[in-house]
Amino acid sequence: MALNQIPRSHMKDFLNRPYSFNDDLKYNLRLSTGISIGMFMFYLFFQPLDLRNEDFNNRLVIIAGFGFITFFLLGMNLIFLPLIFPKFFQTGKWNIVRDMILNAWIWVLISTAYTFYARYVGLIEITAHSMFKILLLGLAPVAILVVVNQNKILKLYLQNALELTKKLDFEDGDKNNEKVVITIESDNKSEILKVAKDHLALIKSANNYIEVFWKSEGGMHKKLIRNTLTNIENQLKPFPDFIRCHRTALINMSFIERKVGSAHALQIKLKGIEESVPVSRQYALKVKEQLNAE
Repeated sequence: MALNQIPRSHMKDFLNRPYSFNDDLKYNLRLSTGISIGMFMFYLFFQPLDLRNEDFNNRLVIIAGFGFITFFLLGMNLIFLPLIFPKFFQTGKWNIVRDMILNAWIWVLISTAYTFYARYVGLIEITAHSMFKILLLGLAPVAILVVVNQNKILKLYLQNALELTKKLDFEDGDKNNEKVVITIESDNKSEILKVAKDHLALIKSANNYIEVFWKSEGGMHKKLIRNTLTNIENQLKPFPDFIRCHRTALINMSFIERKVGSAHALQIKLKGIEESVPVSRQYALKVKEQLNAE
């Protein structure tokens, strides 16, 4: 089917389809740094633009400037904008058309900055040919960004699909009274914790680690594992009992004992855990809906 034959309603539905925005600041910082270094190395070895300065050291400084521009603009859009406008970048509200607009905006910013920098610092004559090369060079960081993020999203989808398959296998094999087991791994796969789904009570973020709380015959236990709360939240999406109540906490609804505090400072007391878990405004409505549904 040709593109002009696709119904507008289908195209609109596609563009408004939910899309995952990676809000892991450390990941975005590493990604911005890696892309910037890659662009610097590309400029250094292939020298796609004809710099007028003959001195090698000066040329090296100018080339490094292109890498800094790349890092600054990627960091501004992937790190600082989500911090300033967190609601706009929420995963639930983020969709394909917003992601396309963000990538196009980054391309325009980088290409524009490259053009002025090349003209007034690199003393490059801006012609149709050089402008075409600058546009391609400005597109390169965006293309790398899209490919890397898409690969990460596909890995998460695959992980979710595997977890969902495990859940369906459990439901099909319920006659054997098997329990769903959640496997939590560290980011380098050096630590593995297996916990029955119904025993997993709370997961909290702790800097570069997560703190996992689970119940056993001996009482409540906890363990620190190097991972991010976002990764675990994506892993537990097939299980509706687990919900995010705070940027630092993911809870099992079946462990809720009671609510504590007012609507403006809501906290939740979990069975077997002394400290109350805070509920932020961002997740308060969802938590209340879940509590009322029970």
